[in-house]
Amino acid sequence: MFYRQRKYPPLRRDRAFAFVVSAGILLLPLCLVTQQPVFYAASYACLLISLWNYFGKQNPEQFFENRTGLFNRRAFECLMRENASRRYSIVSLCIRNYLDMRELYGERQMDRCLTHIGRWLHEVFPAQNTFYLRNGNFVVQSFAPFDQAEAAERIQARFAESWHVGDVDRFFDVSCALLDSSVRAASVHDIMNCLAMAHHRQDHTVLPDKRPVQVDGAYVDDLRKEVAVKRALEHAVETDSVCVFLQPIVDARTQRIVGAEALARLYDKELGYISPGVFIPIAEKDGSITALGKQVFEKVCKFMSWPETQALGLDWVNVNLSPVQCMNPHLAEEFIAIQRKYGVPAAKIHLEITEESIINLTTLQNQIARMRKEGFRFVLDDYGSGYSNLMMVRNIPFINIKLDMTFVRAHFEDPNTLLPDTIRAFRELGFSITAEGVETSAMALALDEMDTTYLQGFHYARPMPMEDFYVFMKAAGRQAEEEEAGDDCMVAAKSV
Repeated sequence: MFYRQRKYPPLRRDRAFAFVVSAGILLLPLCLVTQQPVFYAASYACLLISLWNYFGKQNPEQFFENRTGLFNRRAFECLMRENASRRYSIVSLCIRNYLDMRELYGERQMDRCLTHIGRWLHEVFPAQNTFYLRNGNFVVQSFAPFDQAEAAERIQARFAESWHVGDVDRFFDVSCALLDSSVRAASVHDIMNCLAMAHHRQDHTVLPDKRPVQVDGAYVDDLRKEVAVKRALEHAVETDSVCVFLQPIVDARTQRIVGAEALARLYDKELGYISPGVFIPIAEKDGSITALGKQVFEKVCKFMSWPETQALGLDWVNVNLSPVQCMNPHLAEEFIAIQRKYGVPAAKIHLEITEESIINLTTLQNQIARMRKEGFRFVLDDYGSGYSNLMMVRNIPFINIKLDMTFVRAHFEDPNTLLPDTIRAFRELGFSITAEGVETSAMALALDEMDTTYLQGFHYARPMPMEDFYVFMKAAGRQAEEEEAGDDCMVAAKSV
C-alpha cells in the first residue's frame, strides 16, 4: 500500500520488485505453518531485498528537484520509458535566455524564482505531472487528455506578469511547445530533443512568436537528419576526411584573385555534401569542433605548402575559428605547431573570428597575442549580423573586416547611407574591408566605388574543392596573361 500510494509517478524500474514482495507475502503462511528455519530465512531475505529495492532504486528522493519541488529529469525519463505504449500529452515551457537571466538576477534569486514557478505550476495543474528538466525548462505531462492549448495560454498569461520574489519583481519571457503521442518518437530522448529543438527555433527567430509551437512529425524528421549528420561528423573526425572547399576573394580595384576563404564540408553517401550551417552547430554542441577545426587548418597549411600552390601567387587563405575553438587554451600552440610543420609563413594564414567570440574578450586577446607574435593575422567575420560595434572591434588588432552578406545585400535591396558610412568609418580607422555576398557586376562596381578593398561571392565563384580551386586559379592566371599580352599588343600598335 505504501508503494502504491506514494506521491510521485509510478516508476516501476524493476518488475522483480513486485515478484519479491509477492514471494515474501506467500512465504509468511509457510513460516507459520511449517516453522522451518529455511522459510524464515527466505522470508527475511525477501524483506531485505524489497527494502533495498525500494529505498535504493525506487528512492523518491532520486526523482525530485529540490529547488522547484517538482519531479526531475530522471523521473520524466523513467516515467515516459515505462509507459511508452500509452497515450500522453505534454506542454513544455522554457525560460528564454535562461543563462543570461541567471547571470543578471544572480543564482540565489534565480533559484527562488524557480521555486515560485514550480509551486505555481503544481497548484495550477494538480491533475497533471509537473517536471523541471534543467536550464529553465519545465514540463506538464499527463496520460489523460487535457487541453494543451489552454494550458499554454494560462502559462503565457502568467509569465506576462511579474514574479514577486522577496521585495522585487522579476520578469521572464517563455516559449511553449506542445507534443503528444501522435508524434512517433523512437525514445524519450527523442521527445526531449524535439522539445529542445522547438524552443531553440523560437529563441533564434528574428521576431519571437508568442504562440506555442506544435511539435509534429517534421521535428522528428529533422531530429533523425541531425543524428545522421552527427554520425557523418563523427566518422569524418575519426578518419580525417573533412573536406575543405575554397572560395576566391578578389581585389575590388584590379579584380585579381588575391586570397580565398577555406570552408569545411562533410560528405556522406546518403546525405551528400553537408554545409557548415548544418554541421557546425552540432560540432560545437558535442565538442568535436576543436578536432574538426584542426583538420581544416592542417589541410590548408598543407595546400599552401605545395610548390604548385605557391606558383599561383595566392597572397593568403582565410581559415574560420569557431567561438568554441577560441576558448581552447591550447589553440595557439596547436596551430603554431601545424604551421611550422609545413613551413608555411604565418602571414599566409588569416584567421577569421566571428562576433560571438568577442564576448570572451580576455581569453581571445591572450590567444591572439600569442599567435600574432608568430605572424598570424586576424579578420573579423560577419560584421553586421550581431552585436559588435566600433569600440569592440578596436580592442582586437584585426587587419580586415568582413561585412556579412545580409548586411551587404540589404543595401542593394533598399539603398541608404548605412553601408557606405560603415565602410568609410572602418577605412578611416585603418582596416581593409571585404564585402561578402557579391552576386552581380553592378554590386561589384558599386562596392568598389564605396572604397571596399576585397570582394567575395557567387559573382566570382562558388566554393569548390581544393583540386578544383587549383585548376580555377590556373585558368584565371592564363586568362590574365592573355589579357596582359593583348594590352601590350594594343600599346605597340598605337605606338606604330
